[in-house]
Amino acid sequence: PRRLALGGSEEALGNGTKADLQAAKRLAKRLYSLDGFRKSDVARHLGKNNDFSQMVAEEYLSNFNFTGLTIDQSLRMFLSQFALIGETQERERVLAQFSRRYRQCNPESVATEDSVHTLTCAVMLLNSDLHGNVSQILIFKYNIILFSQSNAIFLSSELSS
Repeated sequence: PRRLALGGSEEALGNGTKADLQAAKRLAKRLYSLDGFRKSDVARHLGKNNDFSQMVAEEYLSNFNFTGLTIDQSLRMFLSQFALIGETQERERVLAQFSRRYRQCNPESVATEDSVHTLTCAVMLLNSDLHGNVSQILIFKYNIILFSQSNAIFLSSELSS
């Protein structure tokens, strides 16, 4: 069964069982231009775990040219277009699509898609820690272990306010 998107689009299939590339392209274009959608609507269309949402995400990301940019510059550009909200797995899928697109735009980079994704997730975690609700904590330590297929990165840091 189809569910209408918040923007009233029949193209957005609620459970994404029909993998239609043309519909995915139309929806991605509307999401990118915020035609009938809010910034807060975008992530839920990009982060579902189905073929249709993956096609929408690929098409959406094709609007970004990260060539020659650093990962953090690219991530800022990407996240300025929409609000990355939703469940952890949905956000992770959106970041995986970002990593794939970054690598496509920078094939000469020594970074693999997997390492770009790991670094992107680490940056997002550190940003959350930095800007999270940490009032009354003067000094805190954290250790982050991120596993990404065959790679593991260990980051250790001390932050003081």
